[in-house]
Amino acid sequence: MKLDFNTLYVIILLNSVSFAFVWAVFAIAYRSLTAARYWLLALVMTSMSGPLLVAGEDSQFLTYLGMTLVSGSFAINWQGIRVFYGSQPDWGTVALIVGGSLAAMYFFGESREADNVVFAVSQIVPVSLAIFTLLRARPRYLGSYVAAVAAAMVVIGQGAETVTNLLRLSGLMSTDKYYEIAAWFLVCAIIGGSVWSLGFLIMATDRFRAELRALASRDELTGLPNRRSFYEQLKLCEESVENRNKTAAVLMIDLDRFKAINDRFGHAAGDAAIIHVAKVASGEIRNHDVLARLGGDEFCILMPNTDLEAASIIAKRLNEAITSTPLIHDGNLIPISASIGLAQWQPDTELGLMETLDQADTAMFGTKRNGRDGLTVFDGRVALERSGEA
Repeated sequence: MKLDFNTLYVIILLNSVSFAFVWAVFAIAYRSLTAARYWLLALVMTSMSGPLLVAGEDSQFLTYLGMTLVSGSFAINWQGIRVFYGSQPDWGTVALIVGGSLAAMYFFGESREADNVVFAVSQIVPVSLAIFTLLRARPRYLGSYVAAVAAAMVVIGQGAETVTNLLRLSGLMSTDKYYEIAAWFLVCAIIGGSVWSLGFLIMATDRFRAELRALASRDELTGLPNRRSFYEQLKLCEESVENRNKTAAVLMIDLDRFKAINDRFGHAAGDAAIIHVAKVASGEIRNHDVLARLGGDEFCILMPNTDLEAASIIAKRLNEAITSTPLIHDGNLIPISASIGLAQWQPDTELGLMETLDQADTAMFGTKRNGRDGLTVFDGRVALERSGEA
């Protein structure tokens, strides 16, 4: 089946306009997605190239302009990927790609075969850089793989375009033979360009979903895991500890006289105290421990694979760190202390980690009853033991 180039150029135009409309909506609706503006610009450039390439049948200038817009659009797409993953756009390389392709086409002049090689290479370079960026960046989304595979289709198509035109230049392939298959190279570029736009859409959707999950699992004030996320961590820890036959420990932490801080210094000071304690506690726990804010002035720490003795040492150190690190807010020195309850969970008991959390809570209230500012260990019956008081 023989394909008509002009028809394919029209398909490129319609396809680019359709995706440009989608990315225009994204750029307006989701202003935080800066990459959308790059991908929109790239599609506008591709849309403009179609009519120029059709008109360029009789004008070398219009042909070069259309080719430059196409290679430039791929380079802009690459910049969009860089921006999506938090890097700065590399305008120097973009200028080198576009300027180099224009200079090469001007240098080779009337040789259509050489121009085709330059045109193909000017697309292969930015698309290859885009693939490298997609596969190297983190986090890697499903859309990243989709876009990378689609980009590889473009490279394959333009690679074939390069090889066949080099064969024409060397006299190893006739022009008639070339035109029997050349349109299919453009088809690869059309399909690849369409699918990698879909890949970008999937990348954006995956990021939004990840951000929503983070919002649902993180405390807004401190950035720590919230109650929902902490309970999920309890379930995962329970399964892991059961498999390894190890113990786990849970700390409940409640700030002392927190209402008095709000009443005397204002709610902004109360928020500052919450953030302050979160930072202090984060500096005292181990990397595999989970510190969460359950709500209000209440924190909890999950310590996987930790026995009671090791957990007690950390809890005492944490209590001392909170007491010895007062908050300075608006020129006021605000002393802070906390009541801590500790409970241990063992996989050979009938109780789960959720019940152990209740035991730690009971122990924490035992600290409150015994004068606050200290640690109480749940002894299996009632929380009466108090140690490490500052």
